[in-house]
Amino acid sequence: MMMPSDPQKGFRENADLIHVIQEKKLSRRKLLMSLGRTGAVAATGLGLLASKGFGMQSVPDAVYDNAGSNADPRIDTILRKQGHLWIDLEEDFPVIPPESDDTGRLMRAVAHIETSGTNNRKLYLTKSDYFISSTIHIRKRGIQIIGLRHGRPTDPSGKTEGGTRINYTGTGACFELGEPATEFADTAQGFTLDHITLTSTGSTRLSLNNPMAISAGRGNYGAGTYGVKDNNNGNVELRNVQIERFEYGFWGMYSDVNTFDLVNLFYNKVGMFLGLACSQNTLRELYTIGNDTALWIKGASGLRVQDCQFVKDGSQSSAPIIIEDHHSPYDSVFFHRCWFEAGSSHRLDSFVQISCGANAEPSKSIVFRDSCLAIGAKVNGEPICKYFVRVGNASQVLIDEVTAFPHNLKKLVAFEGNYSPQRVTFRGCVDWDYGDGFMDDKLGTGEAKMITHIYTSEGVVFYESLTIKKPSFVHAYTDVNQPVSAGKLTKIAFSSIKSDHNNEFNPLTSSFKAKTSGIYLITVFVTCRQQLQANRIKLSIHTANSSTPLVYMDDMQSESEFISSKGTFPLQLNSNELFDIRVFTEKTVTIQAGEAVTYFSVIKIS
Repeated sequence: MMMPSDPQKGFRENADLIHVIQEKKLSRRKLLMSLGRTGAVAATGLGLLASKGFGMQSVPDAVYDNAGSNADPRIDTILRKQGHLWIDLEEDFPVIPPESDDTGRLMRAVAHIETSGTNNRKLYLTKSDYFISSTIHIRKRGIQIIGLRHGRPTDPSGKTEGGTRINYTGTGACFELGEPATEFADTAQGFTLDHITLTSTGSTRLSLNNPMAISAGRGNYGAGTYGVKDNNNGNVELRNVQIERFEYGFWGMYSDVNTFDLVNLFYNKVGMFLGLACSQNTLRELYTIGNDTALWIKGASGLRVQDCQFVKDGSQSSAPIIIEDHHSPYDSVFFHRCWFEAGSSHRLDSFVQISCGANAEPSKSIVFRDSCLAIGAKVNGEPICKYFVRVGNASQVLIDEVTAFPHNLKKLVAFEGNYSPQRVTFRGCVDWDYGDGFMDDKLGTGEAKMITHIYTSEGVVFYESLTIKKPSFVHAYTDVNQPVSAGKLTKIAFSSIKSDHNNEFNPLTSSFKAKTSGIYLITVFVTCRQQLQANRIKLSIHTANSSTPLVYMDDMQSESEFISSKGTFPLQLNSNELFDIRVFTEKTVTIQAGEAVTYFSVIKIS
C-alpha cells in the first residue's frame, strides 16, 4: 500500500473536515461525495465516526429517531452506508415526481436489495402511513421490512403515536412471495414483516357476513386481495403485524416452517389460509376479531396454535375455524391455551368445522387442550353457538380440559354425514349439563364414536358411552294390560319409560338399540293372568327383529290364576344392534300392567 508523501497533510485535511462537520457547514450528500469510499473508511479508522463529539447514535437510536446528546444524523448515515446495516426508505429512496404514492420507491428499494448483491436486506419504513397501489413482488430470500412500532397509526382512544401502516389500494397481493408453481420452491424463503399494519383500502369492495364487523362499520373487504401471498417458499415471519380488510390476510401453499408472533387479523374474509403442504407452522398470540373465517386449514400439517384468541369471528354461514382435507399420516393441528369467543350478536352453527362437506377428505390428529370457551348466554333458550366442534369425517380428535361456558352450547360435538369411522375423545373432569346428559348430536348416518375419560379418586375411568358419568341404563314397564294369543311369540309392550340415560329404548317398538358396543345385563319380570289351568310360558330375547329367539330367559309350568315369568341374561351387543323381549304361551293370557309386576331393565356392565 502506497503511503502518503506527507502524512501530516492527510491529518490536516481530516481536521479541516472535522471542523466543517462540527460547524455543520456540509450537507449530508456533499459529505458523502467528499469522503467517498476510501475517505469514509479512513475516517472510520481515525475514529471520527465513533467520536461522541460528532454525535454518534446507536442503530436503534438512529432508526427510531432517539436523539443523543450531540446527535448528528449525517455521521450516522455514513456509518450505516459503509457498514451495510439497513436501508431507510425515506432517506435512500425518495418519491420521484410525478409519483403520487409510495409504490414506485418501495419497488425500487426491493429491486436494489435483490440486484445489488449486498447482504443489506433490512428495509425500514419510518413514516406512519404509506400508500401502495400495486403488488410488491419479492423474488429473493431474506428481505425484512420493518416499521416504527406495531398498532394502528391512530386508535379509538385518540392516541396518535401508533405504528407504520401500509394502505393497499390495489387488487391481488400487497406482498407476493415467489412465483405460482405446482411444487415447493424456496427462492423467496425467509421474508419478514415486523411492526407493520397492512390495510386494504381499495375501491373494489364486497360485504362480510360477520355481525361484529358490520356493527363496527367495517363490514367490507377488498375483493381479490391478499395481505401476504406465499407461493411455495416458507420461512415467513410476521411479528407485531396487523392485517385487516383483505379477502385473505395471509395465504400460503407449500409454505413451510412459518412463524406468526403477535399477529392481529381484523375484519378479513379469511384471516389466514394455510393450504396444501403448509407444514410445521407456528401461531403464537394470534388475535382475531370480526373475520368471516379466522383460520382456514386445508391440507396443512404439523400446525401449532398457542395462546391465541379467536374473538367474535364467523357468522351463520361461515365457521370461525375450518379444518379440512387433512389426511396424511403425519397430519396434526394442536390448539393449546386458546380462547374461543362468540358474542351475543352471533349465531354460529359451530366454532370449528372439521372435514365437512360431501367430498371432504378425512382428517386426523386434531387436539384442543387447556382452552376456554367464552360462549355467550343462550337467547330465549336458544344457543348463539350450537356446537364447539362439528365433525364431518375425522378421527383422533381430542378435546382435553376445555372449560368456562361449554354449557351455553347446544352440545359439545356434532357428527354429520355418513362417514365411517368418526372418533372424538373427550378427556376432562367437569360434568357439563346439556339437559339430556349427552355431549353430542348425531346429524348423519355414519359411525360416530365418542369416548370419555374421567379422572376419579379410583383412577381413570373409560366410557364408550356418550355421557360423562352415566352408563347405559334403561328401566321400562307396562302401563296397560296386554292380551297375548296362544301358540305364538308376542313382543311385550313396555310402553312407559322410567329411566333411559342414553335414549336407547323406543317405547313405540319396545326395542332397545345399543349406541355403543359392550356387554349389557338384561332383567325381565312379567306377570300374566290366565283363565285356564296348566299353562306353559316361555320368555325369550330376540335380536335384530328376528322371529327366532336368541336365548330363552325362562320356561315354566303353572296351574294358578297368575303366573310370573322372570329372567336375567348378559348380552354382548355391537353398536346400533337392537333387541326386544317376547313371550310364548300355550294358552291365551293377559299381561298385567304395573310398574311392580311387569318391567324390564338394561344396564351396561362393560
